[in-house]
Amino acid sequence: MSKVGGSGRGLSYSGRQRPKNLPLIRTNRFQKSGNKEVYETKNMENAFVMRVDMPGCSASSFVYRVEEGKNVHFSAHELDMPEYSHDGRKYEGTLVCNPAVFEVKEAKAELVDGVMWLTVPKIPRKEEPEHYVLQKMLKLKITSDMFR
Repeated sequence: MSKVGGSGRGLSYSGRQRPKNLPLIRTNRFQKSGNKEVYETKNMENAFVMRVDMPGCSASSFVYRVEEGKNVHFSAHELDMPEYSHDGRKYEGTLVCNPAVFEVKEAKAELVDGVMWLTVPKIPRKEEPEHYVLQKMLKLKITSDMFR
């Protein structure tokens, strides 16, 4: 999976500046191995895959739906624990896809052990034949006789 965030100090981008409108991604400092980012994305050959940590959420609370043929909205919630004065976390988000590239209606999502896996397949493309553009230069010598 491609790394979305850096080493816990915010987002890191190779070769470009961090967009100002993106919030910092917080990491779990108690995690000792594996990618510590809250979410990851991977653009594969046949699909786009998104992984989002939703700790404490059960599969029964997980819901996803396709809206407007291009948006995949997902949500889940953690159970309340009044004995610890904990109201439970609520997670939700929307993945906006280009309908010319992705089969958004075929998107699949599942929540496994507090981790959401969202897969949006790409529209199969036929390989286009190679087009060669031959460029020919025409050399002209312009003289004053040509304008008479």
